Amino acid sequence: MVSLQYKGRIYKAKFSLRSVRYILSDQAARAVPALQRRWLLPLESRPIEQVAVEDLAIPTAKIAVPLPECLAKLGVSLPQPLQGVQHFYGLRDTVVTGWAGAMMKDDFLLALHPGPNWTALVRARPHRLRILPGDRPYYNLMAPIPARGHIVHWLFESIVPLLTYLESGGRDLGLGLIVNAEPSGFQRITIDYIKSKYGIDTLVPLGASDAVQVPDLRAAVPVPYNPLALRPPIGMAMLKDLGRFIAGDTPEAGFPKRIYISRNDARLRRVRNEDSILSILEARGFQRVILKGMPMARQAQYFRQAEAVVAPHGAGLAHTAWSKPGTKVIEFFPGLGGPRVVKNAGTGAWLIAMQRGLDYSCYLAGPPESRTDTFTVPEDLLIRALEAASIK
Repeated sequence: MVSLQYKGRIYKAKFSLRSVRYILSDQAARAVPALQRRWLLPLESRPIEQVAVEDLAIPTAKIAVPLPECLAKLGVSLPQPLQGVQHFYGLRDTVVTGWAGAMMKDDFLLALHPGPNWTALVRARPHRLRILPGDRPYYNLMAPIPARGHIVHWLFESIVPLLTYLESGGRDLGLGLIVNAEPSGFQRITIDYIKSKYGIDTLVPLGASDAVQVPDLRAAVPVPYNPLALRPPIGMAMLKDLGRFIAGDTPEAGFPKRIYISRNDARLRRVRNEDSILSILEARGFQRVILKGMPMARQAQYFRQAEAVVAPHGAGLAHTAWSKPGTKVIEFFPGLGGPRVVKNAGTGAWLIAMQRGLDYSCYLAGPPESRTDTFTVPEDLLIRALEAASIK
């Protein structure tokens, strides 16, 4: 009974502690309506398009080239040609909560995409609810609190859609922004760019236990939800200017033209033989770069100045959004054949490259060797990849 009732709400039907907590909260809210009102915990959902009073639909870029062979071997499957639609819905009298920017109307969760993962969108907790004035429309720029600092999700789920909306007429509406009360560093600098570029000065910060009822709300919803980095050209075109803003007054001189992005300070997808492949890369003018802890301005400048980037699969490659057209990008994934299935075989770097005019290639390296997907990049494979990209 439980598996049927909660199917579609729990990610891949997996029962974690978070899932159990959600089920117990949901049952309590159903039994005691006062709890449901105090927690602002929706019991059912409705598709957002059914309650929207406006819908600005903007096509994403169209990708007509085949999926790279390495991604296909990892089981990634995408239609061809690949294109989606970025919707911007107008909503009336909608509640937005502070944990993940979940939107509710008439006690229904407004589904952002088919089969939403409810356990990530809502939390059973008392909320401080206030009503915003109706003198302007507000744009929902909330990110789930656990994902605030994730550059890929914030950039392509939040910032590029907002840039698309502003460049498509939204800048003339006098928008206010609903934002996280404790933004990450990357959130802060990108919001500073929005404020500077478009003159937006009305921000409504929401903490985890805050909520607002918004008379006039705008919300971005991509269809389909994935692939994540596929967005409208008008928004993607603004990334060059955003990268320049993030780099700020960091001098352009002194940055290497060829960089290798290390993940050996990360939990997932460390390269076991990194020291040995570094000798090959350094002989060709590459410099190892560790992004963790580096000021965001310097991170952006490394990618703005680079002519070639080599990296294991990871979020750091989102910085190729600032790279010049023609920049060579070589990405290595853990390969097949080991006892474990490769996790997180994303298309983000490929899609960024296709939309930003980068020279992208990817390769399957050695299979995952641990629960954290540590893997080996064979030296002969690295040399072939460099030669194929005409990097000598």
